[in-house]
Amino acid sequence: MKKEYINGNKQNGIKYDFNEINKLFKSLNIPKDVYNPIHLPFESCKWFVTLSERSRGKTTNLLLYGMCIYQLYHTGICYIRSSEPMIVPKQSKDMFSNIISWGYVEKLTDGIYNTITYKSRRWYLAHVDEDGNIDNQDPDAFCIMLSIDNNEKYKSVLETKNDFIIFDEFIERNYYPHEFISFCDLVKTILRDRQSGMLCLASNTIDRLSPFFKELEISERVETMEQGDQEIITTPQGTKIYVEILGKKPPKASKKQSLVNRMYYGFSNPRLASITGNATWNIDNYPHTPKDFRILERGHYISYNDKYISLELCQSEDIIFVNCHLATQIYDDSIIYSLSEPRTARDRYKTGFTKMDKYIFDKYKKNLFRYADNSVGSLVEKYLQECKF
Repeated sequence: MKKEYINGNKQNGIKYDFNEINKLFKSLNIPKDVYNPIHLPFESCKWFVTLSERSRGKTTNLLLYGMCIYQLYHTGICYIRSSEPMIVPKQSKDMFSNIISWGYVEKLTDGIYNTITYKSRRWYLAHVDEDGNIDNQDPDAFCIMLSIDNNEKYKSVLETKNDFIIFDEFIERNYYPHEFISFCDLVKTILRDRQSGMLCLASNTIDRLSPFFKELEISERVETMEQGDQEIITTPQGTKIYVEILGKKPPKASKKQSLVNRMYYGFSNPRLASITGNATWNIDNYPHTPKDFRILERGHYISYNDKYISLELCQSEDIIFVNCHLATQIYDDSIIYSLSEPRTARDRYKTGFTKMDKYIFDKYKKNLFRYADNSVGSLVEKYLQECKF
């Protein structure tokens, strides 16, 4: 296919014809009940965030879409995970198995190739004969695999024309320090100064408190989105990010579904939402603040995710616990715990160093933190995870 370049300059990258790419993807006739990326606004945005509470074929069909780009333009895919153990052959060698078994390689290449081979974290189109021997292989890899924690290593060795970048399972329980910055740095290494890149972030977990949403400056909008919503969010500096939460808004449960839920899943655990279909966001249940208590000590706050969480030392009957709730105001003598470098005498790094700091956070270890609601509980837990507490 004849290549045109952005603003006529090859260094800016290829000007992709997404109508042609979508036409090729449609010709593959993927099942209607799986994720289909042709609706993504590639001509309007560079970032694409796709969430669902379980597997919907997102990764497979994003890879397949990237293969369509390769077939038309010979620019491929960069598949990214957060850490080295996630990209070892044991974890990744079967990544294209469904694409091979469904015959998409033959359809895409008009029978020139019929399988995919793997070597050194790279995938190649190939053809096997009737005896299972490879008799033809594309010399160029259409997909390479990278990890964010190896970012510095790639800077001096990585040269690629690949524009279609997939960061798979970007929502995790634990994150590396400054993982988002390292991801952006890796993107810079991949694209250099090309304007033709597409960044697709996908996850089978829906966690509205993921630090990636804060880093992308979309957390406030994401918190209000529901299942089935799609939206282009523009950051204050003008970066456009397309966000979608897959699936229709949960309909009223049928009699059959309600019966099945009562028979098997009649528990008040919100993490069962993806099974029962009763809610969208994935969030743990946390012990809530008792009705009657008295405050013994106040003035301690966690600063995290652009929010302040008050930590009040309280007593209910003969139990002393820490009451956690969102705060709208702090004071000149407040003690502030954060992940930032201390600048004043009131600032504490992570969980602090004084006897009172130790006393407060020992309550967490003894399961004596109580929360105004589950969202506050999730915030505190994520903060302490980042502290490696």
